[in-house]
Amino acid sequence: MTMIGVAWLPSLGRAANDRTSQVTVPQSALNSLIGEPDRHFHRAADLYVQGDADGAASAIRAAAALIRIEAGRGSVQDSAKLQMAATDLDTLADNVVSGNVGSRRDLDLAFARADLALAAHYRSMADKALADKDRAGAALWLKAAGDSVDEAAAWTGRSPSGAQAEAWDQMHALQAKIRTSANWSYDEAKKGVGYLGTQIQYLGQQMQNFSAPGVKKGAN
Repeated sequence: MTMIGVAWLPSLGRAANDRTSQVTVPQSALNSLIGEPDRHFHRAADLYVQGDADGAASAIRAAAALIRIEAGRGSVQDSAKLQMAATDLDTLADNVVSGNVGSRRDLDLAFARADLALAAHYRSMADKALADKDRAGAALWLKAAGDSVDEAAAWTGRSPSGAQAEAWDQMHALQAKIRTSANWSYDEAKKGVGYLGTQIQYLGQQMQNFSAPGVKKGAN
């Protein structure tokens, strides 16, 4: 069971940040939400392309709400990054509605940043599970972190090369073992945590080269 601060929401699609309450949520319930932010990201991207600004914004806010919930069980550092990502998404949603988003690319980069924050959080959880000799937990978090890194890479449109590409391949090999319930060792998993760190760092550096997403130049 985990104690988390959850915003009181009139609906999942609209974040209300003025009131919070501490509630106890089973880990299994939180685990079932893994991957859900990206489902909303993809829906938001599709709706944005279709010209449905309100629908896209609603999907973005839903993802932000889910990320805030996930932040409730992160470390202090990871939680802060997730909260920041959620706030940035809410700002993006407001800009979508007001027409202050320059292009679909701005959405892609905001989603990539949020996925990297999730990946770093899940990587930390995997590292802790390995330290605790929690094999099931390590498998869950390694898969979640790897999937989040893959989503972030897809949003950026950047493919790793050199040492990053090798780490990418090694991580995917470990993920394949986890998905098929094949035998994997703690040593492999610890290396997987390292591979994830390499990928997260690489993608983070790539995104620093892009302009900040969210608002058209000259918009108020």
